[in-house]
Amino acid sequence: MDGTPSAQTSLCDLIPNTLHSDFCLFANGQIVSRKDLIAHAVALSEQLPAKKYAINLCQDRYLFIVAYLAVYLRQQISLLPSNQAPNTLADLSLNYPDSYTLGDHKTDIDYLIRQDLLTKSTKPCPNIDINRPVSIAFTSGSTGKPKAISKTWREFQHSAQLALAQLALQKQHITLLSTVPMQHMYGLETGFFWVFFSQMTLHNSHPFYPEDIRNTLSQLPNTNILVSTPRHLKTCSQTSNQWPPLKFILSSTAPMSTALAQQIEQSLQAPLFELLGSTETLSFASRQPSQTTQWQAYAGIQLIQHQQQFILQGGHITTPITLDDTFAIQDDGKFSLLGRAGDLIKIAGKRASLHDLNQKLTQINGVDDGLFFHSKNERLSALVVSQLPKKTIIDQLKHVIDPVFLPRAIYPVTALPRNNMGKIRQAELEQLIRTQQMQASQQSYCIPATHPCLAGHFPNKPIVPGVVILNYVQQQLLANFPDTQIVTLTQAKFLQPLHPEENFSISLSQSAAQHIKFTCTRENERLVTGSFMIAAKTEHTYEQ
Repeated sequence: MDGTPSAQTSLCDLIPNTLHSDFCLFANGQIVSRKDLIAHAVALSEQLPAKKYAINLCQDRYLFIVAYLAVYLRQQISLLPSNQAPNTLADLSLNYPDSYTLGDHKTDIDYLIRQDLLTKSTKPCPNIDINRPVSIAFTSGSTGKPKAISKTWREFQHSAQLALAQLALQKQHITLLSTVPMQHMYGLETGFFWVFFSQMTLHNSHPFYPEDIRNTLSQLPNTNILVSTPRHLKTCSQTSNQWPPLKFILSSTAPMSTALAQQIEQSLQAPLFELLGSTETLSFASRQPSQTTQWQAYAGIQLIQHQQQFILQGGHITTPITLDDTFAIQDDGKFSLLGRAGDLIKIAGKRASLHDLNQKLTQINGVDDGLFFHSKNERLSALVVSQLPKKTIIDQLKHVIDPVFLPRAIYPVTALPRNNMGKIRQAELEQLIRTQQMQASQQSYCIPATHPCLAGHFPNKPIVPGVVILNYVQQQLLANFPDTQIVTLTQAKFLQPLHPEENFSISLSQSAAQHIKFTCTRENERLVTGSFMIAAKTEHTYEQ
């Protein structure tokens, strides 16, 4: 496909010593082996539509893996969306027209797969080309528009083998329980490739709430590993119930603070290890955050600095990758993550990382979530999910950060726009920030009795015309959105009359990218509500 030489090999020859060992354990006690998995995948591959791409929407872990493997055996490529929102799937189908959807729960999919529909092929073990792309995953969009990342079987296999060696998991007879969706690269790596190339067994469940996770673990017969995310593990550590024995806990998707790692280890009574990686790189390093801030790269992988850029190479990294993060590299090759290059800020000659500031903010007892962001004046502000008074938050921050980085404004919100992996959805974050700033900049007005619009308008008891109120709304809207123009008034409801010399205020909120809602109030009484549609200003050029 891309000029890479073919590397045909028997799928069974890749795991000769574990072919007949347990691969997946079901809640009802049923167990399937790796050989069963391959037989299911071969049978399914012969039934799939004849297209180039398959959008894998399976929620059941085992069905996802059967479908993933079957698509590969059919010489197709799996597409793994970062979410299953209708707009996301519509865009995916548009960008990959020669594709079909494959799932186990939706009614509007092209091909349905269920446990009771699986059959086992009796054909010989198939050959695969490990240099051929096996799937395309998509970044979360936390730093902008999601990117498509293609990976080969060889890359997944090599990365898994390096990770298993680093964590001494190759020969461990243990059960892996995960809360991570299989469509996420972290879930795919650990839930399929790690298990496939080791002696581990995958538990076919998807527990979400802490009590569900604890109950599932208590029913497992073997030593177990819990694979999850920082936010999920934090919630688990806040429960009072005792946890079943764990070999260790695995976390990824966002670096964890030392304090949170120690809290989780103490509550769940097991060591916690972190993986560092991305959709582009797969996992490439690990650490135990309760003990060290240093990361250890997998064997053969090097992180090097070239001028202001950091480059990852070796191991499963087939072509050197320039990372978006900044690091402090030690002489022994270990390194500390300083944050994304775009996270480094400079105020009044002093430097800091937004990632580090966010960690210090969320470490405050009583702050459930939060983050810093740049205000219009180049100083910092913060969104905070907390019941604490703003002054208390500022007082706590004064003990751990330089005064120049203290937030000039704190906006309390009910939640931050995170996806199911805890990653921030950038577009929704920008909308939330804009809405909070608009609400905070609510302005008051008063129409004087001498205003020309009132002449002859309801003599002796004049009422301010609605068009005048809307004109004030438009002026405030354009002041808040200087790079936009008003397309149309989409809705307006006049609830109460406004008289001259009465104070009233206007507040704005952004309900969608091009829709601005407004509310005009007099004290606590709503006068007018409605919405405008806006669009970016268009520039016109004229030929001379």
